[in-house]
Amino acid sequence: MQARDPEDVGGPATEAPESERPAVRRARSPIRAAARVLLAAAIGMGGAWLGVLTAGGQMVQLGPCHVRLAARFGAGKTIVALPPVGQLAADTHTAPLTIRATLESVNVPQLVDRLQASGADAVAADTERAVRHTVRGFALRLFLVAVGAALTLAALVYRRRWRRILVAVLAAALVTGASEVGTALTYRTQAFRTPTYSGTIALAPQLVGPAKEVLGRIDDFRAQLVGVVNAAGRVYTTVGSSVLPERDQIRVLHISDIHLSPLGMSYALELARTFDVDLVIDTGDLTSYGSLGENVIVSSIANFHRPYVFVRGNHDSPTTEAAVRAIPNAVVLDGQVRRVRGLLIYGLGDPVFTPNVAAAVDDATMGREVAVAAPRVLADVARLRRVPDIVAVHDDRMAGSVAGVVPLVISGHFHAASERNVNGTIYLRDGSTGGAGVHVFSRVGGIPLAAEILTFSRTTPPRLVAYDVVLQSPETGSLTITRHIVTAETPGGTVSPTPTPSPVSPSRSS
Repeated sequence: MQARDPEDVGGPATEAPESERPAVRRARSPIRAAARVLLAAAIGMGGAWLGVLTAGGQMVQLGPCHVRLAARFGAGKTIVALPPVGQLAADTHTAPLTIRATLESVNVPQLVDRLQASGADAVAADTERAVRHTVRGFALRLFLVAVGAALTLAALVYRRRWRRILVAVLAAALVTGASEVGTALTYRTQAFRTPTYSGTIALAPQLVGPAKEVLGRIDDFRAQLVGVVNAAGRVYTTVGSSVLPERDQIRVLHISDIHLSPLGMSYALELARTFDVDLVIDTGDLTSYGSLGENVIVSSIANFHRPYVFVRGNHDSPTTEAAVRAIPNAVVLDGQVRRVRGLLIYGLGDPVFTPNVAAAVDDATMGREVAVAAPRVLADVARLRRVPDIVAVHDDRMAGSVAGVVPLVISGHFHAASERNVNGTIYLRDGSTGGAGVHVFSRVGGIPLAAEILTFSRTTPPRLVAYDVVLQSPETGSLTITRHIVTAETPGGTVSPTPTPSPVSPSRSS
């Protein structure tokens, strides 16, 4: 019989000496134990996530409203949904828990009667008491759902291995409990001073509300709740009614870079009517090539039926400027200052004209060419008796010289909305109101139609108190409005320096 080589495939395994086996087991045991604990914890957290996602909702009654509360693990924000009007979202806390309150139904006659009989403050006080009581019960229910789901999933996976089941349950309890406690400790009701609204244009002013209603609000839950109650009352009792102007504020529609887009001009007209603005400021590039035939877009300016302040962009020719100047409600600024509806506005047209795509210059060259206007802007402003409330230019590099001198500079050119504070001067760039003109559908989802609603106090001098960035998808029609509050203590509000983006189509020189 032939002897087998132990190294042959299929040969008998050679066991390690007895003295070596305990050392191997000792080395592997802690690693395996830690892996088992981590796996059990992951299963517990997964169960908690599934439980919260599928069974975390609860229907509650808050006065005349039936509201569905829900939560899920995610960004620390609160979403208030008011179907079919839209929804408000705010970054209210730092804990990883997203809270959603959806208005399922509202007894409108009861709401109106209570608002008329007791006022919004009394309704808000009743709602506050109901909310505080409801939230405690909702938090306890959410915790039990998460732990119960973790227990169920762990029992299915581990059967009767109770230690691993216990680890899974403890992990779920720890994560859920810590998220709820963190939410309670870091919750900021004042975050609803600067919400993001998504919904329809027609009802946006009622839901977002006039800027004066949110000024001066600190950490007062009651004050925030009064605003929400007022907004709900406006929405559900005045649907279809016109929006009345506020006597103590001036509203400005800032548009830019329409680039011959009828869609963009229609969008601007709808915003002007819906928000009942006092005037419109167009910071240029109304056309794309500055040709005589493009002046057809200029005829739409008369349809605004309110002052239309215009500064020339680098795609607008002298012919375009002359056509705008001929419109009765148009105010063309090119180195002048005008008082329009209580606001002192200085404007200067772009010093370069670059309509030819083939001869387009790069952005660095464009920056140097427009920067030559900066000394003139500063000199013009210095000669004025009073600092203008707004400096309007197409490219804000033309107005870098007035940082710290004027309160506000508005511009466009880059087709991307941004804001920054330089020495106390707020620089607001609008996106492209025309969605970059003929290129509006050239990207997946389309280039958003962009505009800004600027709200000033009707004081002497007027002061910018809020601005809303309005974006609408040209394909879906979905609308988002993000509010920014500008306080007297910090003139720039929460704005921060934004890097200069490169211009996008229709040409490299924008």
